[in-house]
Amino acid sequence: MAPYFPLYVLRSDGKAEVLTKARKKELNVPTDDQLSTRPDGKGNVDYFKELESGDAKEVDWRRKLGGMLIGEVGGQTHAGSNYILAALPENYRLYERVKSNSAGSETTDAYLYGHPHGRKKRYRSPGDFFPHLLWLATDESADADNCSCKFCAPDDIQVFEKPDKPKPPEPVKKPESPMRKDSLLPKLPAVGTKPMVVIPQRSISQDKGITATKPPASKPLSAAPLPIPIARQAGPPPLTPTQLAPAKCFEQDQDSQWNKYLFRPGELAWFNRGNAWGLCLILKRTLTRDDHNNERAKYHVQPLSHPSHHPSTRIIESEDGLRPWLAWSPPAPTHAGLASAGPILTYNTIDWKAVASGRFGQGDAEVDGSIFAAKAVDDSLTLFEPLANNTVTTGERIYNGLYLGGEKIWTGEPVRLRVGSGQDIMVVHSIIERLKPGSTSTSSASILLVGDIYKFSTLQLQPGVEPPDNRHLPMRLRQDMEYRNRATIPIKRTLSYWKLAQAQTRVPITDVKGRWYESSTLLPILKGPADFSRDLQRGEVGDAGQWMNARGDCNVTAGNNALRVGTRHVDRLEAFGKSIPAGTRISRGLDGPPEDQAFPDVQVATAAGQGPGEPMQGVDDGKAEVKGVSDGDIAQFMDLDRMEEGYM
Repeated sequence: MAPYFPLYVLRSDGKAEVLTKARKKELNVPTDDQLSTRPDGKGNVDYFKELESGDAKEVDWRRKLGGMLIGEVGGQTHAGSNYILAALPENYRLYERVKSNSAGSETTDAYLYGHPHGRKKRYRSPGDFFPHLLWLATDESADADNCSCKFCAPDDIQVFEKPDKPKPPEPVKKPESPMRKDSLLPKLPAVGTKPMVVIPQRSISQDKGITATKPPASKPLSAAPLPIPIARQAGPPPLTPTQLAPAKCFEQDQDSQWNKYLFRPGELAWFNRGNAWGLCLILKRTLTRDDHNNERAKYHVQPLSHPSHHPSTRIIESEDGLRPWLAWSPPAPTHAGLASAGPILTYNTIDWKAVASGRFGQGDAEVDGSIFAAKAVDDSLTLFEPLANNTVTTGERIYNGLYLGGEKIWTGEPVRLRVGSGQDIMVVHSIIERLKPGSTSTSSASILLVGDIYKFSTLQLQPGVEPPDNRHLPMRLRQDMEYRNRATIPIKRTLSYWKLAQAQTRVPITDVKGRWYESSTLLPILKGPADFSRDLQRGEVGDAGQWMNARGDCNVTAGNNALRVGTRHVDRLEAFGKSIPAGTRISRGLDGPPEDQAFPDVQVATAAGQGPGEPMQGVDDGKAEVKGVSDGDIAQFMDLDRMEEGYM
């Protein structure tokens, strides 16, 4: 199949909620009655269902829209190549109407919801929506009067006047595409311009049947600058957030979406073994649908162990069966000899055959192997996807991602910081490896993150008082904050937002706690549905980061609390070493070959005995002293049913 190259539309007017004429809010989607699949008295069914990203019909819409858009603005430079929208504009959602009767015949039609005029203004085809998409992609003024779609500029608008009045002159018809086409080119904008579409130099495989290759080279067109706005007041200019760059691969794009995947291939995580918790490496992931047709993530994991024995891989059917590595602290080893040795022993220095023979006392070698392996991974770092090599001029290399400890971090997403209030975050824009002057060795290089630092801020809800609208925040940050505000505004009468504190700041990786997680996604898992629902009713949705440890905490001892940069590894598998079987592969997901996405038929880790938000016995939740047991009985060491006996 011919390759498809992604187009990114960086602006959207889509609304998830709209105000009715009665000034009441309603969701901008089909009604509950329209979503109901119940048949009528004659057995006929007529309902709407949402088409998720990746559905064949949804992909077809994005292919057609991408082809029309590049045909309109791409010119001869991109002629002959296939293009696809990387995603529908934000808050635009595709639904399919399904009609069937008792005889078994069925018809389907697709409708695109999200227009700011409400659910009745829905588009019925890609061609129907394209004039609006073209306006979004090219009109830098964001003036809806310039849009020629049937909802923004309906043909049936008429002028009514009294018979004795002369007719007013006919208005001059506006051009359908008033803005320059060069704003779509993948180059730095001229002064004052804000291109809304980006054609990246690197392509993305948009679905399993599309291969990715390098797009044809293009010659940038010149861009005429717009007038520079005049400052209205004296003094230092206000902080300006850095514009987010588009995703450079499909997996990065997947991880930038809210409520999509909580865990990532290559990450260290806790997994539910049934009546116990263990430590594992995430190998691959996919999306499935449950009995209610709800989308959910499924994971393939490899449990960690000592070098002489490796358990079989597991399939985790729900994210409830996993926890982030930093959600809990590892317990003390089960073998008394290992527990008393202190930090001098590491996974690679321990004589595991001696452990198995009982020379270190009674215990479980598999459990202790996983604990020491996880601590070694927490101390590791691996850079991936190099973007630029400027070692000759600046001594720096730039990367798209970083495995830091147990987690995978991309550019364009937020991380938690140690500096500031302890709750500050940074939106990472660059990951830089800086070589020492006169050296070409990466072992002595320093790793820096460059980005914008934000502080969590709250305003009392008052008429006319609103926080700044920062469209350069990642989607996950914005949608999570909207979720939290919907809970707090009616009860607390407060409005929260992320306030820009510093722009384009450099921090060493020792100042990074780890990934930032959405409260709306992680807290229901850590707290349990009942407790989280109770907090929602009280308007209390805190920061998930308060429930998390920081990278490096598990390796800090009483006599040495210095934070290490960590051990650098060439690739991610090297960081796990012999704690996983030889030949283990970490999936590249949609950026890899098709076999990377296939799930083997292996044992499923059930959720039997799992208590919501409870760690394994001896695991610290970040708020209590670690109290591991060392009697060697894995049933007691990792038994969830004995949580109430005081091992928390």
